[in-house]
Order: sequence, then C-alpha cells, then structure tokens
Amino acid sequence: MNVALDALWWRLQHPQVRDLAALLVAPPPWLTGRELTLPQLLGEHGFRYLLALDARPEPLTGWLAKESVSRLGRYAERLLMFWFANAPHSELVSANLAVHDGKDTVGEYDFLVRLNGEPWHLELACKYYMMLGEGPDTLVGPSLRDAWRLKYHKLHHQLGLSGRAPGRAALPDGFAGARCASVLRGTLCYRDGPWLDEPLSPLQWHGWWRPLGEAWPVSRDDSRWVWLPRLRWLSPARVDEALVQRMEDLQAQLAGNDVPQLVAECEKRPDGHWHEIARGFVVPVGWPNPERLDALLRRASARG
Repeated sequence: MNVALDALWWRLQHPQVRDLAALLVAPPPWLTGRELTLPQLLGEHGFRYLLALDARPEPLTGWLAKESVSRLGRYAERLLMFWFANAPHSELVSANLAVHDGKDTVGEYDFLVRLNGEPWHLELACKYYMMLGEGPDTLVGPSLRDAWRLKYHKLHHQLGLSGRAPGRAALPDGFAGARCASVLRGTLCYRDGPWLDEPLSPLQWHGWWRPLGEAWPVSRDDSRWVWLPRLRWLSPARVDEALVQRMEDLQAQLAGNDVPQLVAECEKRPDGHWHEIARGFVVPVGWPNPERLDALLRRASARG
C-alpha cells in the first residue's frame, strides 16, 4: 500500500480522522485528467486542521453520528461533506444535487463547493478492484456488480454534467462555468505485481489478491493480520493488539465467507499499536462465479 513510511499515518490516531485524511491525501488509483490537486483540497491550513481534529474529534464524530450508514460510498460522502462544511478554506454549497430532464433524473452533482472562494463541481468515487486478467478492463469489484470500465465511463459522464443543458439549469447562482474535478480514491489488487501503465496511476495504493487456501504474501516474519470490515477500507489500519491474528487463524475465521474479504498485514510500532504495511483480498473457493463475471465484463465492454 506504500504508506509504511508516511509520517501522517504515524501521527494520526483516531480512526475516522484517519479515514478523512485518506480521502484528502491518498493518490487516485487511475487518472481522470481532472484530478483535484492536494493543495486545492487541503488548503493552506488543512494539515493543522486534521491534527486538531485528531486531538479533539468530537465535531467529526458528532456529525457522522447524525446518520447511520452501512455503505462505504455514503460514509466517504459524509466525511467529505464535513470537510467542505468545516475546513478553513472551504464552503459547502450543495451535496447530492439531483439533475432532472423533465421527469427523468439524468445525473447528480456530488459536491458543489467553494474552495478559497472559487466555485467547483467535484465528483467523489472510492473503488476497490481486483485485476483478474491482463489490463484495466479485467478490474472488477468483489461483489461482481462493478467493474473499472463501468466506473470510468460513469465518472466522465458525471464530470461533464454541467456542460449539458439540464445540468446547467440545476446549478445554483454563481456556479455557471464552475471548474469540475474528481476526488478518486481506493486500492487496486493484483495476482502478481501492480499494473502501472496509463490510465492507472503510478502512485496508486495497491495490494494483492489470493484464493483463501493459498499462503498470503508476507512482508515481515513477525507480522500479524487483521480483517477489515467495509467501513474500515479507506485508511491504513491502526489497531490494538487484541485485534490482530496469525495468518492461519484468520484464514480459518474467513473460511465460511462466500465473497472476497479484505485483510491487512500489520507490524507493531513503538506506540504499542499494529499498523498496516500491506493489504489484500482473500477470495473464497469458486470465486468468481463464471456466469456472473462474464455478464459483468460483457456489460462493461459494451460501454466501449
């Protein structure tokens, strides 16, 4: 995952602040050509604000407690809503603004914000894919309902929303001609080494995938392992010793699952916690279902 030497992850402790930080500073897994830059997203005082939140996270935790979420995408949206509403350089104008063409909904603006006074249309996506073959078109999600090619086209469609008449009509005052950009996060997992050719990002956070019965890649002889529930996928794990396990024990625990599970390899650090140094998907016997995979890839290929 290439975060072991990143001082930010050594410093931040609160799990939800760490998740927010991952949305702000992690690299995109692929390049849209419209990435919002780190200075634009963080602002001049962003790091200091993150550290202040880590010391006193009640504003963030209170905001998140107002809505119970089970989907990772919605959790990520809530985190960024908080940021845009509270970061010193930002103003949240609208979130999840639907665009209609007559009676039909033809799109949605994820975020309309002002950053240092400048209006922006921002689209958020957090994706976790496994490459099952050769090249980006074989990247699929663990549920076999999502594929890279589908998201690639949907994201570009959303980024062009303000260029179409229904999208222009839905914009609030002051947002005509607003700049648009993507905030794309996630992890791409590979059977062997990472695919770094365009449009995939050379700086992507990447991991591995393996069938449950195979040995997992190991970075250290003394490492331990932790299972990551879906709402803990955003940031590198930092867990108490009571939560980590030996590989063989976690393999036995995951044996009853019928969908891929994300696990993290961790090392113990001087703060007494176990910190993630690598991650990967563990896939059950019989995954992927050939018929569902074929239907997904055919649907994706139909998008061009």
